[in-house]
Amino acid sequence: MKLLIVEDQEYPLEALVRAVNKVMPTHYTDFSKGNYDVARCYIDAQSRISKNDYQIILLDNRMPYENQGDLETTDFDRFCSCLENIGYNLIPIIKEKNPNTVVIGTSSLSKGELRSLPAPDYTMTKMWGEAETDLEDKLKQILR
Repeated sequence: MKLLIVEDQEYPLEALVRAVNKVMPTHYTDFSKGNYDVARCYIDAQSRISKNDYQIILLDNRMPYENQGDLETTDFDRFCSCLENIGYNLIPIIKEKNPNTVVIGTSSLSKGELRSLPAPDYTMTKMWGEAETDLEDKLKQILR
């Protein structure tokens, strides 16, 4: 089981990591805590997707194109100004490489804001305390 989390912000990433570490081992016996990759920007996600064969990708949409280092903690306003609605543009690349990869969108944007972009297979929240339940529900749907 190979999993990729694409999330640029620290606290949503922590919520997703917690959900993955809690829920994935209960559904995939070959998955162990910490056994996943993380991409914090579009370029890193694109590179990892091209080099690895992931079964599941948790994909944010709004992210920086390039790595912003510690800008999120040093100047949050500047960090926010470099975010773009580009993550879901990776979905056709993901599906071309491996049509069986399950893409779970984690964008907090509304359906209307995402309407013109490629759609993930499933969506889930990245809210602390809710991500575990939501990921559990998605995995039950996937494994049916």
